[in-house]
Amino acid sequence: MTFKIGDKVRFLNSEGYGFITKVLENNKVELENNFGFEEIYTTNELVPERSQSDYHTDNKSFDNQIKSKINSDKKNKSLTDFKKKFNHLDKYGSNDRVVIDLHIENLIDSYKGMSNGEILKIQMTRFKRFLNNSIDKRQRKVVVIHGVGEGVLRHEIRKELDIYHPYFEYYDASYEEFGYGATEIRLQSKPT
Repeated sequence: MTFKIGDKVRFLNSEGYGFITKVLENNKVELENNFGFEEIYTTNELVPERSQSDYHTDNKSFDNQIKSKINSDKKNKSLTDFKKKFNHLDKYGSNDRVVIDLHIENLIDSYKGMSNGEILKIQMTRFKRFLNNSIDKRQRKVVVIHGVGEGVLRHEIRKELDIYHPYFEYYDASYEEFGYGATEIRLQSKPT
C-alpha cells in the first residue's frame, strides 16, 4: 500500500492512529502518532483510516451487517467506559445499601469552565434522582459520598432530607470505609 504525506492511518497491531509526515525508502514512513510522537513504521504495519461510507456496497444486507458491527463496537466502548468510571464503587459495598459518589469528575466527563453553582446543581440533581430510585427499589440504606471540601454539598443534601424526607435518619458514614466525606441515610417509610 502506498501512502502520502498527510494521510491518517491506524496501526495494524495496536490501538491508536497517526498522520504521515514523511515517506521514506524501503516501504517505510515517518508519522506523528496520536500522542504527538514521531515514529517510523513499515507500510505493512499500517492501514488507511476509512470513513463509514467507504464500506457501503450495493448489497444492503452486507451494509446492514457492517453498520450493526460499527454500532456494536461503539456501544461496547461506551459500556466499558461507563464501567471504568464507576468500578471504584465496587470496593464499598454491602448488599443492604447502595453507594453513590457525587464528586463531579465521576458524574460528567468535563467540568472545566463551570461555576461552583452549576456543579452543585448537577450534583444535587444526580442525588435526587439516586434517592428517588433507591426509594422506588425499597433500599434500606444508601451512602452518599460528597467529599469534605467546604461542606456546601453536604449541607445541601442534608437540607433536602430535612425538608422533603424528614422521616429519614442520616448520619456520617463509617470513617473506616468512606473517610470524612460521606453521609449514610436510612430510608424508612412514612409513619402512618
